[in-house]
Amino acid sequence: MSKIKVLLIDDDEDDYIITKDIFSRINQPNKYELSWVDTFEKGINAILKQQHDIYLVDYRLGKHTGVELVNEAVLSGVKEPIIILTGKGDYKIDEEAMNVGAADYLVKDKIEPDTLDRALRYALKQAETLSALKESENKFKIIFDKAKDPILISDYTGKIHDINTAGLNFFGYHIKEMLATNDRSLFYTQEDRENFIQTLETKGAVSDFECQMVSSKGQVYFCSLSSFLQIDLQNMVEVYHTIIHDLTYRKSLETKSIHESKFSITEHIAKGFSEEIRNPLSTINLILHELTTDEKLAYNETLQVNLENIKTNIESINQLTKNFIASTENKPILIQKVEINSLIEEALLEIEDFIIGHRIVLEKDILPSETYLSIDKKQIKKALVHILKNAVESMETYPKTLNISTINDSGFYSILIEDNGKGISDELSQQIFEPFFTTKKEADGLGLTEAERTVLAHNGNIIFKPQEKGSLFTVQIPITKQ
Repeated sequence: MSKIKVLLIDDDEDDYIITKDIFSRINQPNKYELSWVDTFEKGINAILKQQHDIYLVDYRLGKHTGVELVNEAVLSGVKEPIIILTGKGDYKIDEEAMNVGAADYLVKDKIEPDTLDRALRYALKQAETLSALKESENKFKIIFDKAKDPILISDYTGKIHDINTAGLNFFGYHIKEMLATNDRSLFYTQEDRENFIQTLETKGAVSDFECQMVSSKGQVYFCSLSSFLQIDLQNMVEVYHTIIHDLTYRKSLETKSIHESKFSITEHIAKGFSEEIRNPLSTINLILHELTTDEKLAYNETLQVNLENIKTNIESINQLTKNFIASTENKPILIQKVEINSLIEEALLEIEDFIIGHRIVLEKDILPSETYLSIDKKQIKKALVHILKNAVESMETYPKTLNISTINDSGFYSILIEDNGKGISDELSQQIFEPFFTTKKEADGLGLTEAERTVLAHNGNIIFKPQEKGSLFTVQIPITKQ
């Protein structure tokens, strides 16, 4: 077994002789090999050459101190342990030494062979443990930084301790911004975060927890979270290591498939319904025509008024049937490059009188740069008009505010339409795009159905989220470079 090389850095030769004597009285005197240098400069040079296993450093080294030496050694990346030798009662010095990175401290007057041997062994063992831990951390850090999926390290309070490069790109933050952010703002709903934390705290780990998360720009992602608890030994705090899998594309395909199936069934029902209703309506219209042209009944004013009312209601039924069929039809898409900001302005201009008539305060936060999308201009504009009208009609009390904003994120151009109207419950929000569903007295409940069908036909998404007050519609359309 090779000897443990110890270097004493002390400017007093008498202290060296005393220390050498203490080493000779250790149980296994041949266990250590003691060397000595007598100046701060020689000590630094010796430490940097890394020819010894451990160092004993006197606090007083001429015009310098042992704490300064420890600090310089640590900053230079020296891994070998350093023990400071202090005088009696220098407790502040002891604390200072430990704070800059000394492995331990010993009071000169109280050093005994057993005390010294124990301090050396503990310091070497601690250095070995720290070295292994550092190596393990470095390996984890490489995997952490190179991982393609976002990895988030946070705690119960929501404090974010670290996040990898993939996570920063996913959420759209710089590292300083992210570390100053609470992880609650990354969850689309606080209910999701509470359920996630509760499961994690109860079981110690979570696998495939599905929820929605949101980027710094407001982009919503469908995600699957896998997480486990661990104690951060450096800060002595319990942290969550969470891997985030982006399921947005898969969910988009699933949603599209479900909607296509739903639309196919609805279209079939609509056509069958229209055929069934047209025949009796035609018969009623024929009878009405005969009654209104009968000269014997021409002077019966009450009858004529009633006949006119019947005719008006039949026309309403006819128009409702046509609207229902139009909302479920697969219309051909005429793709062209369209500057989306101009299209939004056109949609707003189309309902300008409607907005002014309802005394709406319109707020806009539109991206200034031109963005061209491959879309059917007429259909997308009509879809936006449907959503905008729905927002205006939902506001009953003043002040009435309509906010239009846009973001460009993750391959989608998103148009956010938010109102401060009466809103809708979470239960009813599941039916918001269903044909004939409406909470308004004078509405056919087909506008949002048609808008959803149009957006999905463009391989986009339309997301509805009830707000604390009002509603938020997000229309996501794939971006095509100009």
